[in-house]
Amino acid sequence: MKLERKDFLTMIGGAVVGTGVGTLISPGPWMGLQWLVEWTQDQYRPPKGEEKYLASICDQCPNKCTVQVRMIGDRAVKIETSNQGCAVGQLLLQVLYHPERVKTPLKRTGKKGKIDFEPVSWESAIADISKKINDAINNKKQDQIVAINPAFPDATAMLTERIALFAGSPHVYQESGYWALSNACSVATQKAEGAIDYDFENADCVVSFGARLFEGWGNPGRMHKVLNIWKQKGVKFIQVDSIATRTASLADQWVAIKPGSEPIFAMGVAHYLLKYGRRSGAANFGRFTELLINKFTPEKVSELTGASLETIESVAKALLQARRPVAVAGKGGKVVSSSVAEFAIIQTINSMIGSLGNSVRLVAFTTPAKPAIAKKTKGLDEYIASDMACDIVLINNANPVYSSVYGERLSEKLKKASTVVLFTSLLNDTAQYADYIFPTLTSLELPYTGQSVSAKFEAKHAGDSLLAIAKNTPTIAAQFPWNSYLDVVNAASFQVRNVANLDIPVDSITTKLEELEKLLQSSGSYSISMVPFEIPVVGEGNALALPYVLKALPNTILKGNTSWVYMNPVTASKEGISEGSKIDIESSRGELDTVRVHLTKRVAYDTVAMPIGFGHEELTEYGSEKGVNPKPIMSDALDPISGYADWWLTRVKLS
Repeated sequence: MKLERKDFLTMIGGAVVGTGVGTLISPGPWMGLQWLVEWTQDQYRPPKGEEKYLASICDQCPNKCTVQVRMIGDRAVKIETSNQGCAVGQLLLQVLYHPERVKTPLKRTGKKGKIDFEPVSWESAIADISKKINDAINNKKQDQIVAINPAFPDATAMLTERIALFAGSPHVYQESGYWALSNACSVATQKAEGAIDYDFENADCVVSFGARLFEGWGNPGRMHKVLNIWKQKGVKFIQVDSIATRTASLADQWVAIKPGSEPIFAMGVAHYLLKYGRRSGAANFGRFTELLINKFTPEKVSELTGASLETIESVAKALLQARRPVAVAGKGGKVVSSSVAEFAIIQTINSMIGSLGNSVRLVAFTTPAKPAIAKKTKGLDEYIASDMACDIVLINNANPVYSSVYGERLSEKLKKASTVVLFTSLLNDTAQYADYIFPTLTSLELPYTGQSVSAKFEAKHAGDSLLAIAKNTPTIAAQFPWNSYLDVVNAASFQVRNVANLDIPVDSITTKLEELEKLLQSSGSYSISMVPFEIPVVGEGNALALPYVLKALPNTILKGNTSWVYMNPVTASKEGISEGSKIDIESSRGELDTVRVHLTKRVAYDTVAMPIGFGHEELTEYGSEKGVNPKPIMSDALDPISGYADWWLTRVKLS
C-alpha cells in the first residue's frame, strides 16, 4: 500500500479526517514549514556567493537523520533531510540564526529570578566552577552537587553524571520523559537497565495505550519512517485515548475512553487474553490473574473506561490474531507521563502475547565504568519535593523550572544554591535562576556530525565545556581521559537487549488502580478531568522560542497571549459554557489564568483538554508570556517506584 496524499497531509498536520474522528485536534500544526521558507528567504538576504551543499546530521532526536545544508557563501539557506516531511530538521535554521542566541558565557550580576547577566570569559567561568566543585569535595559537601539532564540520554549527559558521581554525589537526574519512566519499569520488573523499545518496523498489529506515537513520542524521526512502513504493509494500528489527536486520526481504530483510564482498559484487554487461553511465565502472574478475575472484570472495566465490552474484546482479538503484535505504553507525545504500574500492566500484556523479549526489548545507554552510589531519591520530582539542599547544580540543555510540576519549588532551591550552571543556546525559564550560562552549539554547527556550518559567536558544545570543567577539577580530573567531546561520543553507545523475564509488581498495580478508580468515580466540586495534549511543532515548549512557530498556531490554540482549551459541547452545555467563553480552571493545587474554550466533539465528556508547552516566563521575545502553563496546578502525586510525578490526570473545577 502506497502512502496516499491524504495520509501525508495528516502526517504533517493537515486537517485530514480519520474514521469517526473528525478534523484533527490541532489543524495545520506544522505550517511552520511554510513559515520557515518565508523566514529564511525574507528575514535575511545573503550576499551573492558560491553555492554549495554540506552533508551533516540532525541531532534533534535519536534517529540522527542525515541532512543536506544548502549554503550561499557562508550562509545556510535551506535544509533537506533524508527523512522528508519531518519538521524537526526543517526548524534547524531558526535555531542557528536566532536573533537572541546566547553569544558568550554569562555571569549573574543581579538577584536570581530575573535575567541579569554580564559577559565573562570561558577561562574565568570554568576556573570558578571547577574550584567550587573541588572545594565542595574537600569540605565533604559533595552531596549538594546535582546534575540535571534532558529527557533523553546522550554523551553530554554522561559527563554531567560522571562529574556528580566521581565527586561523590548520588544526585543525577533526568527530566521526566519516556526514557526515565520506562527505564524505571525495566529496573523494577526485569532487573535490567534500559528504556522499553518496540520493533515497530516489523510489527503487524500495534495497540497504543495513550502513546501519541506521531506527535513527538520517543524517537520522532524514526516514527515518521515507521508510519510509511505501516501504510505500505497494512499494519493494524489501534489508538486508545480520550482525545482524538493527530495520532488517533492516523489509526485504523480510535478507542475513545474516559481520561486517564488507559491502564484500566489494559486490564480489560488482559482479561480477554486470559479468557482465550493466553498465559505468561512472569513471576506473580497467578496473583495478577486473581486481580483480573476478582476486581477487573470486563463489565467493571467497561463501566470505568466508557468503552463497550465489544470494543475491549475486539482489541484483545486484534492482538491474538497478529503474528508480531506489540502493546505500547507511555501516555503523551514528546512529553510523557505515566506510572511504573501502568507500564508493568502493558508489559504483562506483551508477555501474554509472546512479544516480550522479541518485538518488545530494552535499549540501554552504556557508558564507561562509574561509581555505584545509592540514591537518596529516585527521580527528579522526588528530589525537588524533598528537603535536601543543593549548592552546585549543572543543568544540561534542560528547563526543569518549567517542565516539572514542582517547578516553583525547584526555583526556590536554585535561589539558595551558590552555583547554578545552565548549558543552553537560548535563555529559558530556568535561566532566571542560573549563576552562569554557557552558550552551546546548535545542531548544524557541531563538528562531530559531518560537514558543519561555521560556529557562531563564542559558543561551544556543552560536552566540551563540561569536559573542561572536569579536567580543571583536581579531585576528579583523572576520571576524564578524553581530549574532546568526540572522544566521549565514541566511549558511549546504545545497546539493544532482549529481556523476556518479568516480575509483575502486583501490589503496586493494585494500589495504582484503586487510586485511579477513586479518581474516576470522584464527585464533588472537582468534577471535571483535565488532561494534556501537545501541538507537534511546539512539543514540550522549547520550539515556542523560534521566530515563526507562533504564526503556525490556529487561533483556537493561542490567540494573542491567551490559551484556549478544548471541551465537548455536551459538557459545555452542562457547565453553561459556549464557544469562546472565558473560564478559570482550579485544582486542589491552585488556579490558572483565564483561558478561552473551543468546543469540539473530539474530547471526552466531562473533560477539559489543555495544551501544554505554553506559559513560559522566559523563552525569548517569541515564547515568553504566551498562554498558560498548567503544570503548577497539575497532579503532583509521586510515583513510588520512579520518583516522578504522574500528572496526566488532574481533577479540576471551572468558573
